[in-house]
Amino acid sequence: MKGKAVFFYLLMLLAHLAHVFEEVWARFWILDKIGLAGFLAINWVLFSIPVTLLHFILSRKRWAFQLGILYAAFMGVQGFGHNIATIVTGRYFDGYAGGFSGIAMIVISWPLVRHLIKEMPVR
Repeated sequence: MKGKAVFFYLLMLLAHLAHVFEEVWARFWILDKIGLAGFLAINWVLFSIPVTLLHFILSRKRWAFQLGILYAAFMGVQGFGHNIATIVTGRYFDGYAGGFSGIAMIVISWPLVRHLIKEMPVR
């Protein structure tokens, strides 16, 4: 394995963590609905899935590369969504926090997708 996919995957996981911290720090709107404990529990599950997926990418499972591509693309789209929602509503604090880390997710997602496709094992 060339390792660029793993490098970008680890960067995405770091951006994902930063995103959750940013949402908590700036009070993403959903926190008022479900509370901090519920928000963190949901995000723990949502973060555990791609961490587990990384194990299978390192084990060279083709299906894990395919799901990794979906994860990377979703995170990029989510980054766009946070930024667009903040611009449209004009609300960052107590609104659509997550735009700064969302920029990192956008930037990392496309090289990650490219390297996952490039390094994906053949059947």
